[in-house]
Amino acid sequence: MKRFRFLPLLLAVLVLALTAVTAFAAQQPCIVLRSSGVKNQYTLRLDAFHTKFESVQFDIIIDRQVEAPQVTWRDDSPAHFQEVRTSTENGKTVLTVIIDRLRPITNLKSVELADLTFSQSLPASAFTAGAEMVALDKYQEKTVYQEPAIKVTSSSSEGGSGSSSLGWSEASGKVTQSGGKSTLSLRVHSGETISQDLFLQAAEEKVLLTLDYGNYLWTFDTSKGVSIPDGRIYYDLSAEKISYRNLSAAVEGSDIAQLETTFSGSLPCPATLSWPVGEEYAGKTVYLSFYNENTTKLEYRASVKVDENGMAELPLTYGGRYVISLRNLWVQPEAAAPAGPAQTTPPPESTAEVVVPPEDEVTAEPVEPPVEDTAVSSLPPEAVEDTGAGGLPGWVLPLVGVLILAAGGTALFFQLRTGKNGDYSI
Repeated sequence: MKRFRFLPLLLAVLVLALTAVTAFAAQQPCIVLRSSGVKNQYTLRLDAFHTKFESVQFDIIIDRQVEAPQVTWRDDSPAHFQEVRTSTENGKTVLTVIIDRLRPITNLKSVELADLTFSQSLPASAFTAGAEMVALDKYQEKTVYQEPAIKVTSSSSEGGSGSSSLGWSEASGKVTQSGGKSTLSLRVHSGETISQDLFLQAAEEKVLLTLDYGNYLWTFDTSKGVSIPDGRIYYDLSAEKISYRNLSAAVEGSDIAQLETTFSGSLPCPATLSWPVGEEYAGKTVYLSFYNENTTKLEYRASVKVDENGMAELPLTYGGRYVISLRNLWVQPEAAAPAGPAQTTPPPESTAEVVVPPEDEVTAEPVEPPVEDTAVSSLPPEAVEDTGAGGLPGWVLPLVGVLILAAGGTALFFQLRTGKNGDYSI
């Protein structure tokens, strides 16, 4: 038995080492390519990217020769230098992404950079990341990430295992008449997208379309027509709860929900998103704001009253990130609140600017709302929750890991030394 006396200690050190490596990997930026729903188009995004960086360069490698993609930048300010260079190496295509701005590239550690439209369909398996990512802060201090992660999601149209799409052929037989109006209610399951032809045909019949995602609902009144851009195949209207400290700080801790829609662009027609905020807020007026990454501000959208079931009916025309708060920071406190359970208000004539600080600069937890307004999510436990990749600075966890390994190694050394002197061995 003496022979295995220190085996648990060795195993503990190995576990700590694995934990430290995992923690360090979690801080690595991730290149994301997601099928946008437009033919042969991917949206390029960076996740877990520090808010101090103003410049970045990295490569995306395609396992075949393709023409240079058409690039549409999400922030096309002439003050930025942004370029995707295309070259060929060993029969592969290399896309070199170069971004140099006079301000941080992202304020939330996660940002959509551009839409890349290719001349041919490319599966997710065609893409890999280059050997390194180089980032610079405003002081031109360099950070090099070796072998950056890349995540690619494609639809079935790009050869992916992907998402199935709900179309008019599956739905037309479910149209019903209610109060002289045509209505259509569809259950949308995880991974399903909405075909553009469903919206076009619904508009032909002036259908009130409801898409039920389980925890939330989309309602589209197509009676006034829809607008579908050329090339669009489908819409991914899934949405998820997010949690960013800086968005909460911007509304003085009064947020009761933050959400992000997968689709980030103009919706086919004005819609209402029914989102759960909790029955404890029933009857309360809440304020909807849109996060504009380019201006780093929360823009007022509407005020609504939460219904008796704890649902907020949010009027949307555009997909993206939104905050639902209890406090009105855009107008003076004496401004009148709207009446009615789902009545909304247009942006006030004179509004205050609500600026969002960088996520990495919000070190303390935001002030909580009053006790009676404590935010409790009504989403089920199995709902995916995005923490916004917030937290400690990237160097903290690796440093802690190194210190733990050093301490464990020292302890193991002395234990082995004792074992040798006392005629013990592992």
